[in-house]
Amino acid sequence: MSGTPAACGVPLERAFAALRTLEPGCHACYVYDLDALAARARRFRAAFAALDPLTAFALKANGLPAVLERLRGAGVGAEAGSLGELELAAACGCAAEMRVLNGNGRTPEEADWAAREGVHSVNADHVAELDLLERAAAAHARPLRVALRVNPGIETPGHRYVATGGEEAKFGVSPGEALAAWASRGRWPHLALDGIHLHVGSQLTDPAPLERALEAALGMAEESARRGAPLGLINLGGGFGIAYDGGAEFPLEAWARRLAERVAGGGLAWVLEPGRWLVGPVGVLVAEVLWVKRRDGRRFVVLAAGMNDLLRPALYHARHAIEPLAPRAGASEPAAVVGPLCESADVFAEDAMLPPLEPGDLVAIRDAGAYGAAMASNYNGRGRLAELVASGGKLTRARAGETAADLVARRRNDVLIG
Repeated sequence: MSGTPAACGVPLERAFAALRTLEPGCHACYVYDLDALAARARRFRAAFAALDPLTAFALKANGLPAVLERLRGAGVGAEAGSLGELELAAACGCAAEMRVLNGNGRTPEEADWAAREGVHSVNADHVAELDLLERAAAAHARPLRVALRVNPGIETPGHRYVATGGEEAKFGVSPGEALAAWASRGRWPHLALDGIHLHVGSQLTDPAPLERALEAALGMAEESARRGAPLGLINLGGGFGIAYDGGAEFPLEAWARRLAERVAGGGLAWVLEPGRWLVGPVGVLVAEVLWVKRRDGRRFVVLAAGMNDLLRPALYHARHAIEPLAPRAGASEPAAVVGPLCESADVFAEDAMLPPLEPGDLVAIRDAGAYGAAMASNYNGRGRLAELVASGGKLTRARAGETAADLVARRRNDVLIG
């Protein structure tokens, strides 16, 4: 969403004003460009067409039903990490053969749902989980295709919280454990245990870690076949990064060509799990300026949105481009752009170059479509923001904002003991 602050031709100022007719007390909201989302989905699928993979969108990035429905219409499935995400995928029309179940803390309820309702595959995080999946599959007389998530010990750049394939990460089994499980898969007769899942990290702009992951996967598949247990499925996860800083994003088409050339004729089925790459650039957080203050020569711009609305800057030290919707005349100068929460970490930017701003102005925080609203909370007694979607010049409120009354209404006094 670069250039003029608009979504599908709807100016963001107009979108915000329209929302205020329904929610007079709102001071911030999310807006997503669904047409841009569909275009990115088409681009992703076209890039990997030679591989013919299942493209399963990582719901953790953005679980708004309107987003999932638009992706489903573009031929994209769903990667779920919980029972709630499984239900959400099904409610949005995602068919069983388009659903993938992930997660490193499998519950009996998740295993039962997968066996009862059906999924394309389950990525098991450890060998003991196979016993749980076997019981669920046997109970419903429905076989489950299972891939073992393998931790290949591949380090990735960036914040350690988004590195998932290194030796310190909590995810997956060792290559040796996986090879032993595949070789003894007769222990789980209701499971089609023929897959490997590797996801080494997030927000990658250099394909080198994915190159290493691919070679690790192919090497393990070759060794498993040598041991008499050939594999039929490789899930390479996601991790495709976007250009938060205005630099280069992940070289999608180049990596897709390299992947297709490397595995041509291998006879394997493939799964990819993009999240941020699809939705990050199509979402924006619009926030009102509450106050502008100066202290010892430093300018602080206090927004109505805070770290409870967009956690990435506080959690990952991430930085998003920030711009006013209607720039005032005057020279730009550094500003600390902060939220209203009682936390020193409630900072979006330490020294953003911004023109003059006044209370009541609106700013856009760019590339907020992934891990924005999905990670929002009610911290400091704040309601989660409304989410708007635009398509073909039409603006729709897809999720209402929460009010203080909504939070109070959740109060209960259910006696459980005594």
